[in-house]
Amino acid sequence: MYAHIPPMVLRALLISLFVTVSLLAGSAHAGDGDSVRSIVWADLLPEGEGERLARLQQMQAVELGFDHFGTEQFPQIMSFAAVEALDGQRVRLGGYILPFDYFSGGRVTRFLLVPYVGACIHVPPPPPNQLVYVETSEPVQVDGLWDPVFAEGVLRIQRQDTDLASVAYTLELDSITPYRP
Repeated sequence: MYAHIPPMVLRALLISLFVTVSLLAGSAHAGDGDSVRSIVWADLLPEGEGERLARLQQMQAVELGFDHFGTEQFPQIMSFAAVEALDGQRVRLGGYILPFDYFSGGRVTRFLLVPYVGACIHVPPPPPNQLVYVETSEPVQVDGLWDPVFAEGVLRIQRQDTDLASVAYTLELDSITPYRP
């Protein structure tokens, strides 16, 4: 019965599931004496925003059709709703690097930190409040584009419009480390 579910519908369901699981996971905070707050992607969403985004994604899939197999990109669901309490906070967030530039030796200076592999490459990109724009003056080493990382720095609510997607948050990067749960 489920074998005929179109890929776009499956993708929308998987994204909705990811947001729901992240919301249920809640926040992980740094221990006492540590000035860095560990956050998860759901922490970037104001209360009720995950459910609202899931409904919007479902409506978009229905409106644009379930059998989209072309190369035309679906529009990004635009939500810049941000968590004001995170503005200016020193945070640590796990994700994947999607570089705008890529220098020899695997170094990057501008990238999006995204919640899952393939975000913004496949269609549609995550909502702006589920993407983080990062720019550094000194290139950082990226060993594998499909390897998860922790990005640490000061988080700002600052809109960026890029060639790949619009973004609600910017991170003033201090460090990138391999993801280790």
